[in-house]
Amino acid sequence: MPPPSGGVPRTPDRRSSSSALFGAFRALTGGRIGSPTPPPSTSSAADTPNRTPSLNTQSRPGSLASPLATTKEISTKHEPHHTMPGAQETVIGGPPELSELVGQLKSSVPHSERVAATRKICDILGSYPVQNVLAIWSPASDLLAADQPEDAAESAYLLLNCCAALPELTPVERNVFLSAVLQREADKQFAKRLLVVSTLTNGGRNVDALESSIVTFVLSSLESCFIESKSARRSHEEKGKQSADTNLTKLFQYTVSICQFNSRVFSADHLELLLIKVMTICQDTSLASDIENSINLIDTVITYGHMPLQSLAPCLETLCSIHRQLPKFQEQTWNTLTNLFKSHVGHAATNSLLHTLLNGPQRLSREFSIYKGVLKTLQLLLIEDGHLGLPKIPISLVLPALRKSLDKEHDSHERAVLELIAALLNEEKMRALLLEEADWSNLVYIIRTCAEREEEREGATPQGTPATSTPTQEANNNPYIDLTATSTRRIDLERRNSDSNLAKVLRMLDSLSAKMDPVQRVQTVDLLMRLVHRINDSSVENLLNFYMDERYLDPSHADWLEVCQSVVAGVLNDPSRPRSLRLLTIKVLRDTYSTIEKLCATEIVLQCASLLLNSIQAEDDMEVLHALVDFAVDIADRTSDADFPNMIALLKKRLLSKQLKTTDITQSAKKTLLLYDTLRQLAGCDEYESDARLSALKLLFRLRAESNHALIVSLLSEGESMAAVLCRTAETAVAIDKPDDAASDSGRVEDPTSWRDQRKVSSNSPHSSMTRHVSRSTHPPGRISKPVPPLWLYPGPKGLPEEPSTESSRFVFAHKDAEEYPLPDDILDLQVTLWLELIISLLQSTSDWEIYSYVVVHLGSQLSNQALVRSCVPQLKMLRSVLCEQLRGSTFKEPPAYTSLKKADVAVCLFHVLTMIISYHDHFEKSEEDDLVKTFLHGIGHWDRTSKWCIHALSVCCQEMPLSVSKTMENIIQKMSQIITKPSIAIHILEFLTSLARMPELRKNFREDEFKTVFGVSFRYLQHVRDQRERVSTQTAPKALRHSGTSREFAGSPDQSKLRRKRSPGDDLPDYVYALGYYVITFWFMCLKIDDRPKFIPWITKNLVYVDSSGKQVIEEQGHVIIDMMNMVAYSDRDETKPDLNFAKPGDGEIWKKTWIVGHSLLTIETAARTGVSLITTRRPCGTRYSTIRPLLTSPPRHQIPITVGLASDTFYTSNYVGILPDHIFQMFYSPLNLSTDPPVALTDDDHSRRAIASFDRNATVDGYRVGVIYMGEGQSNEREILMNSNGSAPYSSFLADLGTLVKLKGADFNTGGLDTRNDTDGEHTFCWRDRCIELVFHITTMMPSDANDDMTYPNKKRHIGNDFVNIIFNDSGMPYKWGTFPSQFDYVQVITRPDFPDISPAVEPKIICGKHLAAYCRLIAINASVFSQAWFEIQTKSESISSWRNRLRDIKRLRERYSISDSTSSPSSPVHHQQEVRLSSPPSRTESAMGFKRTSVATYIGEGTNRSSVAGSSTDVAL
Repeated sequence: MPPPSGGVPRTPDRRSSSSALFGAFRALTGGRIGSPTPPPSTSSAADTPNRTPSLNTQSRPGSLASPLATTKEISTKHEPHHTMPGAQETVIGGPPELSELVGQLKSSVPHSERVAATRKICDILGSYPVQNVLAIWSPASDLLAADQPEDAAESAYLLLNCCAALPELTPVERNVFLSAVLQREADKQFAKRLLVVSTLTNGGRNVDALESSIVTFVLSSLESCFIESKSARRSHEEKGKQSADTNLTKLFQYTVSICQFNSRVFSADHLELLLIKVMTICQDTSLASDIENSINLIDTVITYGHMPLQSLAPCLETLCSIHRQLPKFQEQTWNTLTNLFKSHVGHAATNSLLHTLLNGPQRLSREFSIYKGVLKTLQLLLIEDGHLGLPKIPISLVLPALRKSLDKEHDSHERAVLELIAALLNEEKMRALLLEEADWSNLVYIIRTCAEREEEREGATPQGTPATSTPTQEANNNPYIDLTATSTRRIDLERRNSDSNLAKVLRMLDSLSAKMDPVQRVQTVDLLMRLVHRINDSSVENLLNFYMDERYLDPSHADWLEVCQSVVAGVLNDPSRPRSLRLLTIKVLRDTYSTIEKLCATEIVLQCASLLLNSIQAEDDMEVLHALVDFAVDIADRTSDADFPNMIALLKKRLLSKQLKTTDITQSAKKTLLLYDTLRQLAGCDEYESDARLSALKLLFRLRAESNHALIVSLLSEGESMAAVLCRTAETAVAIDKPDDAASDSGRVEDPTSWRDQRKVSSNSPHSSMTRHVSRSTHPPGRISKPVPPLWLYPGPKGLPEEPSTESSRFVFAHKDAEEYPLPDDILDLQVTLWLELIISLLQSTSDWEIYSYVVVHLGSQLSNQALVRSCVPQLKMLRSVLCEQLRGSTFKEPPAYTSLKKADVAVCLFHVLTMIISYHDHFEKSEEDDLVKTFLHGIGHWDRTSKWCIHALSVCCQEMPLSVSKTMENIIQKMSQIITKPSIAIHILEFLTSLARMPELRKNFREDEFKTVFGVSFRYLQHVRDQRERVSTQTAPKALRHSGTSREFAGSPDQSKLRRKRSPGDDLPDYVYALGYYVITFWFMCLKIDDRPKFIPWITKNLVYVDSSGKQVIEEQGHVIIDMMNMVAYSDRDETKPDLNFAKPGDGEIWKKTWIVGHSLLTIETAARTGVSLITTRRPCGTRYSTIRPLLTSPPRHQIPITVGLASDTFYTSNYVGILPDHIFQMFYSPLNLSTDPPVALTDDDHSRRAIASFDRNATVDGYRVGVIYMGEGQSNEREILMNSNGSAPYSSFLADLGTLVKLKGADFNTGGLDTRNDTDGEHTFCWRDRCIELVFHITTMMPSDANDDMTYPNKKRHIGNDFVNIIFNDSGMPYKWGTFPSQFDYVQVITRPDFPDISPAVEPKIICGKHLAAYCRLIAINASVFSQAWFEIQTKSESISSWRNRLRDIKRLRERYSISDSTSSPSSPVHHQQEVRLSSPPSRTESAMGFKRTSVATYIGEGTNRSSVAGSSTDVAL
């Protein structure tokens, strides 16, 4: 629909100029009689209808006059047949047939012929330079008439577009073509019209002679296209909707081009109208593309044209609204706004923003939406503060505008205003500008108004008002008043500790108060006092200190009494405030009372005293109550005899009320809290003896909570491993019974009895004669030279007068949540937050090593109890921040010299605490998670001892915080490659890499260099194992595997190294390191993209070659299977194939079979002798592949003689005919190859070779392991009771579902690890998991038959679980799991790794894993533990168990050694010989490789002396 007539600007009358132009056109074209083309046909353009669309130029209302209009008027007067003005009888240029085709365009010609002629002419115009094209268009112009069919208009637009595309068109020709387009505005072929216009103007770059018409076209088309697009979307016609949207998009693009290259064609009125239409589209559209195109057009107008002042405010409001509400367009919109602010109207734009706030937006229907957008834009401009060429906005102008905008109440607008103020206060330069403002009345008004309106909407009465300052008689008689107050205070507590903008503003104003001038300070204090219930405890403390310093509560201030009432209501009567603040409030008010008592009248004095006295009745905190009673006693001592009974009555009323509403149970709970407060005070105060503080800590660190947050005291404080790190266990502490004779230069060790002269020994230290051994020849100044006995050891004495109850408390909880856990009102919260705050303080400031060491050892185990610290999210975040900062800056406490500990030992304990904190990452920001990962990364290599712990922590982060880990994965791999010279962490790095290979999301961005770094780590450790084996081989007797019981290296002095030296697990378990190294190469090669794998093969192969002790370059057996694996998967990810037992039909002939040894593979070819169709079986160390081949045989020419003569010719056409042997198929592939160095070896078809191949096929193509899964129900600890479980909890079922895939056992064709596959005696289903190298079969006790009346149920389950190397214990018993619950000869690894094992897994220390990641984490641990257990088993039994791949390789090598010797004397077999051999034996077997394979169990390798009950068990190979 075209715009109204009044909405389109009109151009001046151009009749005179048009007439002159028309005369010039006639004179120019009249002289072109001579033409190289043939004369036109007899029909001419004069025969066209009298009224055609191109001639009908009657202006519609609101249209602009054009030169074409005048041209038409002249032509209708002088040419009776209405020939196109300026059109000659002939066309210049083109082939001879062009004139004939032009003649076929006449209206008298049949329609179909005209359309066909049009298309032919278009082809000519695209190939020939043609002039005077009006002669072509004139007879065809009527095809655009409204009564013409669609194909006629389509052909007319095609011809018009071809004409418009011709070069060197005259101005009149361009006007004629454009006029033809404009006259068809009512049709539905806008895309074709736009194409013609775009072609005519070269995409908007050339609008000469068309300026006014183009503007009209653009302005009218924008509105009509948008209306059409909206209609199409409402009609739900997909085709029409896409077409309409495309038209609008193309029109936007065309308009942008016009503005870029010909912005002058738009006058100010045109631009204003254009922007109005664009903004209307922005406001009414529902498509993102429309908004994007509109913003782009506005930006183009700003950049290449100019912004009309009348359009400035609407444009700003539209852009600001889009910028705030649509995040997708924020960047684009801000760029446009930036260009606008940088333009010549930039200052006018900023003034417009302020006027919008002062006077309201122009579009009132979206008033507050526009407000929010304007506020966001103002925020960005204020923060930029004139940078990047943007205008500066004085704050003195912004604040009044903000205040004015609050005249109308609206919650979202008020939140946006607070967000702006918070952003300003958060910027240092903005704070400086605010401090320069003399008048803060506007700022204070804004904050107070927003806060009060929020209170009104939420229905909460501000506690800072005097109305609620003292309890009334009605409140005393109303039993519900306390519940309401409690609810209100709980809401206030959440508000003041929240991250809302109001809370931020109040906190920042408080922090800025020290820099304020007196006037600003007073205004701020008044504001904070009005909102005292909304400010945090720190701000309240500052407020009270200000009152004391400035004597603000003295009678010299007029409103001192109202302020005192507000302080009582907002602080003293709020039990959620810390006790210290409430006591400080009492102190301030007592000082005020002392002053008032001397200066004021008795009535005023009584009012002041009542502020405190009236709070006695409702007070429950014993210390606060004590302070209030002390005040009451002080007043009673000085009061008159007449008033003394009133004081006694007040105190008696308090006692009576407590007797009526308090029970013994509640009183016991309060005693618990009082004891808890006392213990905290004792533990945190340096004035007390260390013995006493440790006694308090021993109880506090045993605090735990049940799942419902009920408090319980643990029997043990846990933390044995961390205590061992700091040598605080009986095994790691060094008893100094006699000095080392060899350490004569190290100083003499003092008699143990002299230790008590240096430190008072606590009776709670059972090992007072045990300490770290010290040997130093010289002692630095200030360092204690003599050993000092520790005050605590793990586990130490009970620390309690009696054993704690095993039942949880019914009245004291660690967390109260009315919505999640509804609890009675007499249930009390322990306020664990205060305990964590004390711990943070001790970590930062304590100077006592005994206290500090106890905290860092026991904190991690306490944090593992998540129910205890449920309410401590801010404290946990602070603890994380403190620990990360201390570890990265090495600012934590250094052990004293007498301990001989290193700073790295303390770092290990801190990293252990951080590892526990990972489980709370859901409460952290993304930046905090990143900081946590970076801290663990810092610990790798920074201290030798911390690398292992940090790698284990990162393995947990991979599951819990994958985004943060992937962000630093490149640095992690690089860091690990830098510390490969430390064999002590070899196992941990390789285990991490094997787990990482199974997490594609973490390595999806790896480049070639990162993959090479991973492979390089494996090569380095493999070489380390080889070197170690060579050293061992040079010794007369090999050393037995050992693992020291101590948990750290004693590197303090040489004699200590002699006393105790801990070898690394990598040194103790070279076979495990060896297996992991090759696992990493295998897994990571398969992680490569299939296109990249061939590039790595030469490089990896080169690194697998090493020089042995004799100087020869060799490749290990495992290296050979790695090379075979790489070649097998380098070009394919389709691993699984199976033989086709029916590959040949009966008519294909007899099956001939032969096997060759080719390299490290067995190649078996079974060929149907008549047709040659063959089944090829390739048996390689890493797998078996099957394929078929069928020669494309054809009949010989009719004139060819038969191949055979005699008797054989009779069988040529029978199925017994032998024409193709397996040798032929073999030669097709291998005869071109140079196999002289390693020639193929043909196997004879005898019993030995058949048995060897059948035995080879029984070797699995992956390493199989079996893992037990045992469920412990609530309260269960007995083995038989546990194994009789037939089901588990919901989390256990979810865990099983994530552990693997549910498979049916009956008829299973894979190794089930001894589970029955025939009669379901071990259950119908189990869970399995497999990748391309490893297969896990889980022996799940709850899925095995459980019949209480069947005596075989228990031994049946025990038979499987007892033979599994690794068991996963899902402990739902509620009690700690005890090793030995399931005794077995082979059960090496369970949930908690056995203490005398090397640290071979991240699970060596307890970890907290989210439930959704638990199964994947346990599966990765189980895989590594299975490999480790096999290596450990080999060392224990001095046996060898090789992987399936290596076993297959050895079988192939044995066959080659056997048949290579006999091959030299045997002659090549002939077809006749083969035929006879087959006939002499039984009828030829079609296949010999279809037998099912079964893995040999470990019992096969260790002999008959074991008690394994299944010989078909899962393999537990060490390597691949």
